[in-house]
Amino acid sequence: MYVLVDNQEKLMKEALIKAKSYRKLAKLIPIPRASLLRYTQGDAIPKLRFEEIINFLDLKEKNLKFELLEENWGQKLGGKNSVTSKKKNGSFAIQLQKAQEKGAKTLKKWHQVSKKNNPKEYHLIQYSRFKKIGGYKHLTKNNESVRNILEKETADKLFNEKVSYRYEPLINIGKRYFFPDFLIENKIIIECTMWRGETKAYKLKEKIKWLSKKYKVYVLIPKKLEKYYKSLKKCLIFDVKEIKEIESPGSSAR
Repeated sequence: MYVLVDNQEKLMKEALIKAKSYRKLAKLIPIPRASLLRYTQGDAIPKLRFEEIINFLDLKEKNLKFELLEENWGQKLGGKNSVTSKKKNGSFAIQLQKAQEKGAKTLKKWHQVSKKNNPKEYHLIQYSRFKKIGGYKHLTKNNESVRNILEKETADKLFNEKVSYRYEPLINIGKRYFFPDFLIENKIIIECTMWRGETKAYKLKEKIKWLSKKYKVYVLIPKKLEKYYKSLKKCLIFDVKEIKEIESPGSSAR
């Protein structure tokens, strides 16, 4: 049995705020961090895990509005296993491991099929693998590991201003998936970069073309690198305080 909660993102954020980070929340409940992230993004929650989450928040089922789903709710025509089922029993990761063991040809086919049939789960597992080798060495005030000092400074400023944000969330636009640096109030994206050179600007320009279909996008860089990012002038900033759309609790827009 699965559960879809009305305003589920809010519920998960309350749990995250109480625990201080996904890492700590995963230990306290316990539910894997990747699963917690998926539930925050709207995936159905197994009933037992739903009960763990609301118990952690000291909430009662009768006070929440939610929908119960049958065990096979996500199955597709043709007998294809549901994405949720794969997440629940771990078979998606197992399939990847088996493909790796069988060799390059099998692995390539696995990537092609998984990316087509289960794109969200595919990108999440690829992202999870990338983070393990991505050099996330800086810890923010919100207990998140980030890539560089610019991302840390940005996260800390948002935290100090009590601005709600998500770090590197999964974003789906059309058939494309992205993990932008910061998503604020589900409407503003901040991409941070300290790359010295115009190549990064050109890559970001293509990414922004997609992201701007759904979000207001800003690129935050150190002032000294401005000459490399002239092609992004319309969305370029040097401090998060330049974003007038951001409001902290109890204050007016800056």
